[in-house]
Amino acid sequence: MFLHDALTKGLVRYLTAELPSYQRRVPNDVERLRAGLRPGDVVLVEGKSRISRMIMSLSQSSWSHAAMYIGDALLRWGGPHAESALDRFGAEASHLVLESDMAEGVRVFPVAWYADHNLRVCRPQGLSTDDLERVVAEMLRHLGLRYDRRNIFDLGRYLTPVHLLPARWRRRPLYLGSSSSREVICSALIAKAFYRVGFPVQPLVGDASASHSRQVISRHPSYIMPRDFDLSANFEVLKVNLAPPEKAGAWGRPLVEG
Repeated sequence: MFLHDALTKGLVRYLTAELPSYQRRVPNDVERLRAGLRPGDVVLVEGKSRISRMIMSLSQSSWSHAAMYIGDALLRWGGPHAESALDRFGAEASHLVLESDMAEGVRVFPVAWYADHNLRVCRPQGLSTDDLERVVAEMLRHLGLRYDRRNIFDLGRYLTPVHLLPARWRRRPLYLGSSSSREVICSALIAKAFYRVGFPVQPLVGDASASHSRQVISRHPSYIMPRDFDLSANFEVLKVNLAPPEKAGAWGRPLVEG
């Protein structure tokens, strides 16, 4: 058991370590980001870690991570988690995102702490205020949940340089493996919260076998990846995070962070 725990912790550290040469393409305006977001918005992030690179490669997308903006919902919810957020983040506790972290599980984080990342904001369309509150409440119920770290080895396999295997064989288990492995990616947790109120992230259109008529089939939340929010017809892409030109500096020069 001790050896297994030590190996797991070592793998988590390796996968979550930040890589050099991260390129921030567009400057973020934190004030505009805070003012423009509302609870239920999904914030997509281009991460800096090894696991982020792996997810982006496997999903063929710029987005490796998804978090849900909950604003001050945790403070209104109350309890020990709210008190802890106030102690840790102060005034920023009114502008939180809820996310799943491989090392820490489901946690809250000030959205401003993602200001040096490439971001995209996706807003669900057509949901009532009551349904949005139910979605946020469903996310809050998972706060503090820690995923079974045994499943992290399922993700770690994809970093093994098995050059003799076709790439499609290395990707396939991510989608066909255990749901717990996929839930390390926060997009599945968020998709399930929307699914609870009958709001699919990626509805699929298929043929009914008997009548050959068209019908809408919802993709199971466990198979939702961060890019699916970006591509979904049920979500609007917003530009609330972009810095105006006078704050952006030299637009022609790339922002590179090591």
